[in-house]
Amino acid sequence: MLFSACVRAISFRTRSPAHKLLLFATSFQFAMATAHVILVFVQAMIAFTNPTIAATPDGANLYYATTGGNHIFLASQSVFVVNSFAQELLLIWRLYVVWNQNIKVCILPLIMWIAHCTTASIAVVLLAPKNSSIFSETARAFALCGWSLEMILNVTVTAGIVYHIWRTGRRTAAMTSYFMYRSTIMMIVESGALVPACTCTLFCLWVVGNIAGTVGINIAVQVATMTPLLIIVRTGLGRSHPNLGSSARPPPSHSRSLEVDALRSQIKASDYSMNVILPKSKDSGVGAFI
Repeated sequence: MLFSACVRAISFRTRSPAHKLLLFATSFQFAMATAHVILVFVQAMIAFTNPTIAATPDGANLYYATTGGNHIFLASQSVFVVNSFAQELLLIWRLYVVWNQNIKVCILPLIMWIAHCTTASIAVVLLAPKNSSIFSETARAFALCGWSLEMILNVTVTAGIVYHIWRTGRRTAAMTSYFMYRSTIMMIVESGALVPACTCTLFCLWVVGNIAGTVGINIAVQVATMTPLLIIVRTGLGRSHPNLGSSARPPPSHSRSLEVDALRSQIKASDYSMNVILPKSKDSGVGAFI
């Protein structure tokens, strides 16, 4: 349902390369999440219905912990890391467009993204050899390193997006005596906090060597997929119902001054020029994508 609402919100906008990119990215993540659910279901059926595993004391936990030779587990972990890479790359793209296509602000996030891709991929590869398990020291070290980079990347990029919107809001507030971006910032912070919170939980479970950390990855895939979808859908609801969840309204002397969705954040005012508030976008006035 969430994905359907997201597609509907994107499809009803003016089509542009950015809209197509966003639709492709969310569709790709949805496909990865669906594939992961199928693999996890097969794993659960084997873990809890296989006679050999069921006859072994604590057999299900041993099945999940022993990764070597478990092709279904390795496939699900590969889907997990690819989905995480896609979510982070989409987040960096949003940072790039919000900052008026300034590539300089994306250099450090891209370095962290490459480092995360490398460490996470190595962790999955190290879980493949025979007799490997989630308690293997080397694989665990790379997994923890990858999750640390993922948390730092998500927090810093989200903070960068929020900072730019807050700074723009301060500029408009000086002219309109009304801060128009509060609900937008809250929406981005709330949705953006899901992935770091989930990753932090997995990190702690793996540090203490709890088998729940492996099962928790199944939830992390869905959370990583939901995060961009939530922003798009919540913004679509806000545009369809402008007064939804908002107790404060802009002064009546101004026209509707904020137009924001998962694709665009643009200021409109009848009394002053756009150039005073935001630099022109390089993409024909598309504005800042959040």
